[in-house]
Amino acid sequence: MIQVQRLTRYYGSLCAVRDVTFQVNRGEVFGLLGSNGAGKSTTIKMLCGLLKPTRGSVQVAEVDLARHPLRAKAKLGYLPENPVLYDRLTGAEMLELVGALRKLSPKLLRQRSEYYAKALGLGDKLQTEVGTYSKGMRQKLGIAMTLVHDPEVVLLDEPAAGLDPRYTRLLKEWVRNLSQGGHTVLLSTHITEMAASLCDRIAIIDHGRLLSVGTVPELLAATSCSSLEDAFIRLVG
Repeated sequence: MIQVQRLTRYYGSLCAVRDVTFQVNRGEVFGLLGSNGAGKSTTIKMLCGLLKPTRGSVQVAEVDLARHPLRAKAKLGYLPENPVLYDRLTGAEMLELVGALRKLSPKLLRQRSEYYAKALGLGDKLQTEVGTYSKGMRQKLGIAMTLVHDPEVVLLDEPAAGLDPRYTRLLKEWVRNLSQGGHTVLLSTHITEMAASLCDRIAIIDHGRLLSVGTVPELLAATSCSSLEDAFIRLVG
């Protein structure tokens, strides 16, 4: 569902991502594990078309992102680490905006908005302005906006940011359900526990380079470590 070939991004003379290559299969939860500043967010922004690669290619569901950006983006749902929200709109109006952009019928949008309001504990908050939301509430609304159109491919950049343990667990359940339903999920995280418990395969990235890709057992075997945390530390130094 996602094919990345030699993806590279320079900011002036600084190379933020260098020759990153990997493939994510349909129904797979693929983790991009790295410290802050490792290149995770830059990679995800290139995957969803927010940043243009210096070189390299991205395909989403066999659609070339550079050649057919709208077709590729129609298949994507993207949750940034800090969702961009309009403070003067209510949560319901934000979902209506996304629904209109995604061409959802009013009935379907209403059904899904009600579902996520209940599931995320947004409740009556959907009727208040986003500017009054806490960081956690903003993240929950961002999750609803990402999933409301039922995308084939979901990109999650540090999705647990601002969530308490209860909703972090709920997020994990949703990711598993998305995977079991045939959706493809790529998530970035710096939390080894989340990657180990949730991801089918993990790519460890540091200073813009992929150091290793594999299942948790494969990464442990390759590093002769007993935990993903130890394997990560050994690989990144």
